[in-house]
Amino acid sequence: MRTDPNVVVTDRDRGAFSAMGQNFRYNSITVDTIQAGDPFGLNDNGLPTKGTPISQDAIQSYNISTANYDVATRRGVGAWVNAVTKSGTNDFHGSLYYVFQDADGMIGRGGNNRSYLTDWTGYGRDTTLGVTLGGPIVKDKLFFFLSYEEGKKTSPGSLWGASDSNAASRVNGLTQAQLDQIIAVATSYGMDPGDTHSASTDIESKRALVKLDWNINDFHRASFRWNRTTEVEPIITNSSASLLTLSSNWYVFDKKTTSYTFSLYDDWTENFSTEFSVGYSQFDQTRGPLVGGYQPEISVRLNGTDSGTQVRLGTEYSSQANILGVNTWNAYFAGTWYAGDHVIKAGMDYQSDDYYNLFLQRYNGAYVFNSIADFASGNWRQYQLAQPAPGYSLDNVAARFKLKQYGFFIQDTWQATDRLSVQFGLRYDMPRVNTAPTYNPCFAAAPGTLGNLGPCGLRNNPGNPNAAIGGFGFTNATTIDSGILQPRFSFNYSFDTERPTQLRGGAGMFMSNTPAVWVANPYSNNGVAVATWNINHYRLPTDPLFSPDGDNQNIPGGVLTPPGLGTSSMTVNVVDPDFKLPTVAKFTLAVDHELPWWGLIATAEYQHLSVINGIRYSDINMGAPTGTLPDGRYSYAKNPYSAPGSSNTTFWNRNPSFSNTILLSNTSHGGSDNLTLSLKKPFNGTWSGSFSYTHSRATDVNPGTSSVAYSSYQYRAFVNPGDEEVGRSNYAIPNRVLARLSWQHNFFGDYSTRVSAIFDGHSGSPYSWVFGNDAQGINLSSRSLAYVPDGPGDIVWANPTSAAMAGSFWEYVNGDSSLRGSRGNIFGRNHARAPWVNQLDLSFSQEIPGFMAGHKGEVRFDVFNFLNLLNKKWGVEYRADFPLVRQLANYAGVCTVVNATCTSADIGKYIYDISNSLYNKGGVYQPDDLNVNESFNPSQRWAMRVTLRYTF
Repeated sequence: MRTDPNVVVTDRDRGAFSAMGQNFRYNSITVDTIQAGDPFGLNDNGLPTKGTPISQDAIQSYNISTANYDVATRRGVGAWVNAVTKSGTNDFHGSLYYVFQDADGMIGRGGNNRSYLTDWTGYGRDTTLGVTLGGPIVKDKLFFFLSYEEGKKTSPGSLWGASDSNAASRVNGLTQAQLDQIIAVATSYGMDPGDTHSASTDIESKRALVKLDWNINDFHRASFRWNRTTEVEPIITNSSASLLTLSSNWYVFDKKTTSYTFSLYDDWTENFSTEFSVGYSQFDQTRGPLVGGYQPEISVRLNGTDSGTQVRLGTEYSSQANILGVNTWNAYFAGTWYAGDHVIKAGMDYQSDDYYNLFLQRYNGAYVFNSIADFASGNWRQYQLAQPAPGYSLDNVAARFKLKQYGFFIQDTWQATDRLSVQFGLRYDMPRVNTAPTYNPCFAAAPGTLGNLGPCGLRNNPGNPNAAIGGFGFTNATTIDSGILQPRFSFNYSFDTERPTQLRGGAGMFMSNTPAVWVANPYSNNGVAVATWNINHYRLPTDPLFSPDGDNQNIPGGVLTPPGLGTSSMTVNVVDPDFKLPTVAKFTLAVDHELPWWGLIATAEYQHLSVINGIRYSDINMGAPTGTLPDGRYSYAKNPYSAPGSSNTTFWNRNPSFSNTILLSNTSHGGSDNLTLSLKKPFNGTWSGSFSYTHSRATDVNPGTSSVAYSSYQYRAFVNPGDEEVGRSNYAIPNRVLARLSWQHNFFGDYSTRVSAIFDGHSGSPYSWVFGNDAQGINLSSRSLAYVPDGPGDIVWANPTSAAMAGSFWEYVNGDSSLRGSRGNIFGRNHARAPWVNQLDLSFSQEIPGFMAGHKGEVRFDVFNFLNLLNKKWGVEYRADFPLVRQLANYAGVCTVVNATCTSADIGKYIYDISNSLYNKGGVYQPDDLNVNESFNPSQRWAMRVTLRYTF
């Protein structure tokens, strides 16, 4: 996939890839043309598991395209990736392989600290052991192919411990005696707190495949495939210099996917053939505690205040009720009629997904204690809880719905002349959801409505008569049922030249595969099935007692009250009644020409994508703005011109019956352009290679970074969060140089020596400069795009800010090209970019004689990121903090009166604060550096892998 210039691995650490600057969820991944991608849309790599759903040794070939205008190509906006599995033949053949990587000696040193490199600690050893076997059951008639492999990554466990322990990383201000005391208190409550070392955190996976091919006769054949993948992935929740998590707070993903596929290929006459496929798959995933069972999450601070070092134990809050199940049926039928110069193809495809998704954060409760003594006495500082509302059970809270997708297509491929072929067709996709989310009468009520409406209630804000009240005036019980007609056209013209030359292109519309998790959010967050509480003060006598029993949490007020009344509020996600699945228009024009040398093929290709139906997330419960800041953006704080803080209430005019109320709707803004110039040398028995340069641009309204509606809404940078703002895409890589070279030679007998190299040089990831705190009163820090002052008189510094500190700020701004070019303006989303990245992967393999005639052994060495082996500064990708932001300064208010900070000339100017550690590094302005993009895999340091393979 990396060798396709239009497909970019946007996050090598997580395996996410993007085509044409589009969200990775818009790619279509199939195996033997049957859907095999992530059925719910949770994983960055687009797959149901961390690894591939099928062993690499079971794959015959890959087909990758970003501009396939065949109308049978279904539900994809970015890239279409189809893996073709191997089949048995009349000869028995197979392989036995072992893949090995050890962190000790096979992975280089690296990390975020530029002056002190560290060993890789993500895993100790990564191994894969597998076998394949294929052959005849009945010669010339019936064949089989089998594949099985097991993978394991051994984990060293947590590296963190108390400050006086022998741990590799130590938590400041936490002694082993304090840790032991916290564990003892938890144990006395009957909890299982765990520890920092004893739980197994190895990642294990298994993949199995059975394929049968049947040549029924000369005109009809059939194929059956069964495959299963299981994966157990423990996650050690993050510790830091001020936080230690115990193993009871770690969680584990347990995944299993099973698929069955049956296909028929029939030639009924010389002119008419059909293809039919039907498939069924089942995907199950649980996310639960690694040890200790289901318990409330406990955070224990050490110094008696609301900050400082803490220890966390109990079930991680997002793992307390988290179960996913997807059952999928696929069917495909196409008939092809050969009528002279025309090839007519028509057919239909069908996909039915039956979803069950239970996701209820803090179902077992979450507590914060400000000291060990408070923990021992049950005197909590904060208590959070989510429970099924009156009349509902935990099963009612789950998103349960069925999504059916019907596709119909017809196409004519016309060989107009000996040199010109044209293809034109129509495709119509109809997505249908059978069940609407639970109806919320309070949401649907007219604005201004108050009182108990049965399953919920509406109240006012007695402290603010200007706050919104009532409902929103339209139903939340909406489903997706809008069909999309997609005309498509393509052509290919071969010129009458001495050397082969062709002009090709196409235009058409494409609808994406459905990111089901986005559709599921309104079912899990309907506002009436769940009651939530967040009591953020020291426990009062009227507040619930601390309960260590995760299954028996105490309800604030003693009994459940309808959501929206009392102190609870409703969290509602809703899909616009007119919402359509992401749809784009594509245009492609390319020319290919064979050059006089070595059979080189030169290509120039331009691709354009225009968004027709993109995604837009909005919080429709922000309330009316309370003021306008100096650069024209809105504020929603109680005191818009004051610094944020506990006394400056956010969302002052918000409807108190609802919390964040997220609407998913469409936008028609956004698009991308790709221009690629390339040279390709086909394999001639000795060597092959390619070289390409790609220039691209991509824009969008919302990058769709998350699976949770509120997270997708908030994880972006903006001017006004409610506006339909177009910005540079997170997935845009404006410049990329890609080169591939492979060489093969048989030094003895027919045993090949192969050497290959892949070079990928590209622009770094984009990022935005933002205010480091909540500048707009929306309870979100580091999201508001920063205003870059034009010069020293354009803003006012909060006290105390030294002249030296202020001077170094201006030096930094003038020394950074993106900031310097934005002076006097709000910084544009993703207008800054991390440094250019150069990465080179090398591979060497040697075949050796096997134990019997026709058998071969192979030894292969892969060196990833080879440049980093030569120089530790090379091959390293830096990235801004998620969601790709860096902090320029903290918002400290606006000058409205003359005081010690503001003069009369300063009225109406921003007040900036750069005094805290985000910016102040020893009296010099220095924002936090970009981070090395490396968490899950050693992707930013050199690494070696050895493969031993025996084939027969």
